[in-house]
Amino acid sequence: MKHASIIPILLVSVLDAGTLLASPQNTDSVFVCRDVDASGRAKSVWPAYYYSLGLESLNKARNSEGRERTEEIIEAVRNFQDYIRCSEAVGVPVSAVFRWNKALAHYYLGQWKDAVSELDLAEKSDPNFRETYILKGTILLNSGEYDKAAAYLESHLSKFSEDPDFYYLLSSAELALKNDAKSVLYLSSLRDLIKQKDSNPKYPEFVYLSLGKTYFALGQNTKALFYISGYLEMRPENWEIRFLLAKILDQLGKFSQAKKQLQRILQEIQGNSSVELMLGEMYFIESRSMAAGYFEELKKKGKLNKDGVLFGLYSVLNSKYSEARRILFPLKERFPKRLSIRLGILEIQKRDPNIDKKEYIRELIEVASIALQSQLTTLAETLLLESIKITEQEKLDPRILAEQYDFLAGVYEQSGSVFRSIISVRKAIQYSPSPEDSKKYELHLAFLLRGNPPGKIQESEEIIQNILKNDPNNHYAYYLLGIVLFQSEKLEASRAAFEQAIRLEPKSSVYHFYRASTLEKLGRLPEMEADLRKSMELDPENPIAYNYLGYHYSEKGIRLDEALDLIRKAVELAPDNEAYQDSLGWIYYKKGRVDEALLHLNLAFQILQDKNEYDPTICEHLGDVHHERREFADARRFWEKSETLFQKKEDKVRIREKLERLRTNPVSNKS
Repeated sequence: MKHASIIPILLVSVLDAGTLLASPQNTDSVFVCRDVDASGRAKSVWPAYYYSLGLESLNKARNSEGRERTEEIIEAVRNFQDYIRCSEAVGVPVSAVFRWNKALAHYYLGQWKDAVSELDLAEKSDPNFRETYILKGTILLNSGEYDKAAAYLESHLSKFSEDPDFYYLLSSAELALKNDAKSVLYLSSLRDLIKQKDSNPKYPEFVYLSLGKTYFALGQNTKALFYISGYLEMRPENWEIRFLLAKILDQLGKFSQAKKQLQRILQEIQGNSSVELMLGEMYFIESRSMAAGYFEELKKKGKLNKDGVLFGLYSVLNSKYSEARRILFPLKERFPKRLSIRLGILEIQKRDPNIDKKEYIRELIEVASIALQSQLTTLAETLLLESIKITEQEKLDPRILAEQYDFLAGVYEQSGSVFRSIISVRKAIQYSPSPEDSKKYELHLAFLLRGNPPGKIQESEEIIQNILKNDPNNHYAYYLLGIVLFQSEKLEASRAAFEQAIRLEPKSSVYHFYRASTLEKLGRLPEMEADLRKSMELDPENPIAYNYLGYHYSEKGIRLDEALDLIRKAVELAPDNEAYQDSLGWIYYKKGRVDEALLHLNLAFQILQDKNEYDPTICEHLGDVHHERREFADARRFWEKSETLFQKKEDKVRIREKLERLRTNPVSNKS
């Protein structure tokens, strides 16, 4: 991975070159060094004489190539070393700018260790000299030390929190480390910065392509679609990425749009087998009649491999089921999640008079699951309804029917049809052959009813209470009851329910966390803290308890060092969580570290912007920090935004009081 293109241009000395190259008139000056000219005669020079020669050689190197370029850079290093020798001899301090130029010369020569040594000295000389950090980060990246690069740049980010080059290097390091959450965080920040200020013109392409690929890898196809589409507006001729766009559209079930992209590629790159294969599979999934015509065209061109997927699907369409079976069944073993293959096999099994109905139903349910993973909820629903129909016709085990209806409820849930989901779960309960099975579906129903919609929280509570009468050892039922009671603000009853869940399942970190949240509302803070620590102990990789306890300490203004450690741990585990970034920013504010506070609060704000959301608390915190920095216009802007977002009267009153104090006395506004 190369990043040399973002290295700043050479810094030119502000001193007069003629003065530097001339011999000093006062040769007894303490700021003069002795040297010899080309004929061997002694002469006196200023230390900056060598610096100027080094810069001159570096500038010549920029306009040279090959061996001549290398020789000029070597000469620059030699002059820079003479400058250091001379400066040290006469007691003149060596600046960070000089160290950076010498480091740059070493970098060009591939002497990265020497370059880093110079940059370390530059950093000591001037901790705020930006170019030092950019060059060192670049070297660490180019040498493959991605962990070191990320840690180094992150540790100094608060000094340069609005610098696009910093975010470019950081996101590059995190992408190389495959830290998806941090990659998204820093890429999103870079995206927002390049909208506001001039930067490297390649950054928008880098951001949109990287975010698109990262979101695709994370399975967040809607976001991937947005960024890959944005990248292709800048680089429409990148056919490889256009093929990726078609894959994203395919997974979103947008077949017509995906086909247009594939057809566009084929117009430019005729005979691309990968594109033809994908297009053929999409036709088969979407429309068998369109697939038939497309396969015939491929056959005429000799493009149907007799052992390939498309030939197997072509055989299905032509009712050559034995040939299709020969091809598709072995392919199923190799590609069990390939939807077109599984749909082809369903067509074979449907026409097999000897097929075991239970086996066919299992296949329908498995393929419905694959369709659901591809967000093809309509196809998943169709397959499940067919499996239900066969189960009812064949009068098979009602346990199978109940499971099918519960699965169908999950499909409706994913598609946002909450009420249809509730109807399906009720059917699952109706067909349950045993109280044990029925209990499982009733808990699913209670979970759905507690939401809004449908907002039937009382019915949800009654269902759970009835289950517990007959099954007093059901820890999940107690846990769900605790949540429902908490929503109803029945805090003591909620705590008791979580207590029972923990008694029955003491190793659940989730149960301890939720009891802690109830205990806080009840004002039982020592017990709350104990539960949160137990939750951390049981699941040390879950960030929620770390953040909760750390934020509690910061709000109380106690144990701030420990609070900082706890929240840092939460952010380390989930850097793309806006609540954790807000907590970290707030604890820095409480500790008086305002620059670091602003960095993390801005990150929290940017994460939410990426979701097209706002949070009143984050806006209030940003207003507080900007006020502390005497940036009163920004403080007003964020407080006004916060005031419109808060729902509770006491929150609105608090913000209005801050705005009024800002109007009457901007300098003093501590709440």
